[in-house]
Amino acid sequence: MKRTSVLFGIVVLFFVASLCLAGGGCRAERKPAPSPGAPTSPVTPAPARKPMPTDPRETGRLADRLATEAKRVEGVERATVVLAGNTCYVGLDIRDGVERKETNRIMEEVAERLKKTEPRLTRVMVSTDADVFTRLKRIADGLKQGRPISAFTRELGEINRRMTPVKR
Repeated sequence: MKRTSVLFGIVVLFFVASLCLAGGGCRAERKPAPSPGAPTSPVTPAPARKPMPTDPRETGRLADRLATEAKRVEGVERATVVLAGNTCYVGLDIRDGVERKETNRIMEEVAERLKKTEPRLTRVMVSTDADVFTRLKRIADGLKQGRPISAFTRELGEINRRMTPVKR
């Protein structure tokens, strides 16, 4: 009796194993194929954003255009712009006698204008500090003379620590 129950168990086990292998019960399920009549909408990729210019002449022209745009804001006497990748550093010389509240409005308006003028910018850093303005002017002049932006990395890093982004 013991022998027949062991033999019966082996036969049942063999039968279950063969069903699993033959019937697909142990295999991974396959995804159903899409029905042939289902309409598929074409996927249109988002337009690629043009990268910021890397040619120094082109970057200089863009910086000049942005500085001109910044000067159009009421209360701004002079503006200087330095581009480092997608970051725009702006130094402003504003009209004498402007109150602090008005200065903040001018800085925000300049940042808004520059962001609209050049949407590829990720950060716009604006300062009305005279020292920062002078340093940015010196960097902009050096870039116009053909020096690479990497020559000013340390100074831009220091300026970056002193400024906070106005518009992201």
